[in-house]
Amino acid sequence: MTVVNNRVKFGHVALNCHNVEVTERFYSNFFGFSRDSVRGGVMNHFINRYLLCPALLISLFFFSSSAALADDSAQQPWMISAQPFGLLSMPELVKPSPPDKRLFLKITTGYQYDTNAILNAQGAPVPEGIGKKDDSRLVLNLSGSYVPLKGAQGDLTINYAFFQSLHADLDDFNLTQNLAELAGRYKIDGNVTLRYSAVFQHLLLGTNLFDYALMTGPSVIIAEGHGQYTAVDLRYRSTEYRNVSIFKTNADRTGSNYSGALIHTMTLSSAALVRVGYAIDQDDARTTLWDGTGHRGSVEGSLILPKDTLLDVYGEYYRKDYDGIYKSIGGQRADNSWSTVVTLTTYFEQKYGVSLRALYNRNISNVPAFDMARVIAGILFDVRF
Repeated sequence: MTVVNNRVKFGHVALNCHNVEVTERFYSNFFGFSRDSVRGGVMNHFINRYLLCPALLISLFFFSSSAALADDSAQQPWMISAQPFGLLSMPELVKPSPPDKRLFLKITTGYQYDTNAILNAQGAPVPEGIGKKDDSRLVLNLSGSYVPLKGAQGDLTINYAFFQSLHADLDDFNLTQNLAELAGRYKIDGNVTLRYSAVFQHLLLGTNLFDYALMTGPSVIIAEGHGQYTAVDLRYRSTEYRNVSIFKTNADRTGSNYSGALIHTMTLSSAALVRVGYAIDQDDARTTLWDGTGHRGSVEGSLILPKDTLLDVYGEYYRKDYDGIYKSIGGQRADNSWSTVVTLTTYFEQKYGVSLRALYNRNISNVPAFDMARVIAGILFDVRF
């Protein structure tokens, strides 16, 4: 763990969702996005990561402690804690934990309204005969992190997360997700930390198995001084998709995804943090229609406001070119996706938080079935132990 000016520290965490298209984004942050994302070791395309799959928005945050911080956290200032291992991980405010604490728990629940709720976690086209539908839902995320081994040079962490969404009308689109991660971290020297993780994911759509996946890979975090960090993240993901009544060709996506990300974090002050990133991913599926290469650029800013409030704004552009030939256009599919997430969170009594969050995504595709827009707005409540 690193402390900047005794106020800003980067948490160690880990898990966020993943996605079929890009397997990575750790995911995390707004239940309702989609899968993959940043994780402390996982990744994927925004829409497939954060947008399309609420379950993917599961995030586990494990905050390491430091001798530089007093044991009495109630007397300490809030710090911005951000996940440096994934491309998108919404920072949050935390108080330093006691040095000997090894178990971390977080419960998040809330309400969301989704203008395009029937999109699935992989960004697949809407099933034939079913038009765009909006819906509201309740979400629940339980996450925990346990550190069985901890030393001066590193630690071993076990993370687990459970996610459940309950729609008001579209019961077939309820998501149930379980994520488990084993992660090891080793400090090579004063400025370089190596992290390696393995993540297993199991996802139900309605009451049917939708997919299960194994993700693994290393991350290297380099502390450059003056509150600046650079993280290099490599990830391999193997996913087995199952056909379900709503998505009869879902199994065609089964295959592997390879991705790499470069993220640079700049701590501008004790109350401001900026992150910029670039990522590339390659899909190798059963059919060439789902094979392709994606490039993503992102920028994120976090600012501590008065009254223990944190404002976070994230923007992303994702371009993906597919290898297969679509008969409907007589050529290859190309998608350009723009996404923005704005979150305003107020914390009180050290462990409670209330968040207002809004997400907008616009996917521009030369294949009409994939040309879409989506807005998700909601309020979330969380408690940390």
